[in-house]
Amino acid sequence: MSMTVQKISDLVLIRKISVKDPSKGFTIRDLVEGYMKDSDDGTTTDSVFGYGGKLNIRPSYQRNSVYNEKKRNAVIETILDECPLNTIYWVDKEDGTYEVLDGQQRILSICKYLAGEFAVSADCFPTDLPQDFPNLQTNMTDIAERVLDYQLDIYVCKGSPSEKLRWFRRINTSGEPLNDQELRNSSYTGAWLSDAKARFSSENGRGVRLTDINPNNNKPEPLLNGSWNRQEYLETALEWAAKHEGFVDKKDGPTAIEQYMLKHRGDADASALWQYFSQVLEWVRSKFVSYNKALKGMDWGAIYEAFQKGDYNSNIIAKSAIEINDKIIELTNDDEVTAPIKGIYQYIIYGDGRYLSIRQFDEKVARAVYEQQHHHCVYCLQEGNQKEYAFKDMHADHIQPWSKGGKTVPENCQMLCRYHNETKGNRW
Repeated sequence: MSMTVQKISDLVLIRKISVKDPSKGFTIRDLVEGYMKDSDDGTTTDSVFGYGGKLNIRPSYQRNSVYNEKKRNAVIETILDECPLNTIYWVDKEDGTYEVLDGQQRILSICKYLAGEFAVSADCFPTDLPQDFPNLQTNMTDIAERVLDYQLDIYVCKGSPSEKLRWFRRINTSGEPLNDQELRNSSYTGAWLSDAKARFSSENGRGVRLTDINPNNNKPEPLLNGSWNRQEYLETALEWAAKHEGFVDKKDGPTAIEQYMLKHRGDADASALWQYFSQVLEWVRSKFVSYNKALKGMDWGAIYEAFQKGDYNSNIIAKSAIEINDKIIELTNDDEVTAPIKGIYQYIIYGDGRYLSIRQFDEKVARAVYEQQHHHCVYCLQEGNQKEYAFKDMHADHIQPWSKGGKTVPENCQMLCRYHNETKGNRW
């Protein structure tokens, strides 16, 4: 059987009927040889192998498993229906081994099914009940053998490292599109990135555990938005560390994250990244011992940096966790505070009363006071200014500010012009 060679972009793609023997088809039986369920720990650290140990299913530039149950099952249903899967791309490392360039999600779906990790339904089964592969091997051996003998369409690619990564980006524009961080990972491979992924892109990674599990009570109480298996926790950690080291996004140039990754890609490990990230989240956990989902997704890196510079020394966030918690309870129970809990947290941190959305005077009260003051601003009169203002140009203000115990009642209302309303502050 002859092989056809085709030039596509900067890679030479060698289309083979079989990787190990061109006279035979490359089958699922060949693919899953050597795959071990326990080796797939969800990280991206060259830890998952097939094809007798010769195929690296998850090289460092690849992402984690992102297929949902529906897509994962669809791969197996396609095989059971004896329909073709899309082409899978490997890289020939020219040392007798290969790594997956594209098709990791399909390959892992196949391996996990044969390892008995999930069951599917199919028209070829005698019942409507979902079946896992071990049951096929016991009770439906003909179907099990048909699965093992299913032939896969593999392209084996040869090229330089830079060519490989360019092609990796190109062929991943379809299917499950790569996000920004997944694309960055393809350009900064190495021991440092593998260690960073082990910490921030693995379900049991230290960064993921610290993000998702509150050490104060060991309960699931996440602090970040996004998903660890789509590299979004890693992206957040990199963003915080990049800003901490003074990197900024460059117009028409590398982002702060890319500059940070370029600087550190030669490091032996990602311990510096972990140390800063853990400092930030441990500080958050030390300040907010009572959790609310509104804490999730705040820019804790920027908040921590500002706190360390002393920007919030006069705010409640500088106090102890007990005092902070007591203030949160007080504000939550204050009828004058109409802000949601996130606004309360922002007030605790930033010290700006506008986050609390203090209850305002209704129009009926405001108009009555406006008439009582004969359309004048109280402070303008004190300055000798007799100007009359239109109602729309005045603001109903608390005479005694909320921060000093004032309530939103008619006798605590005064009408001020825009200028004096904005400059009054907490004067009383």
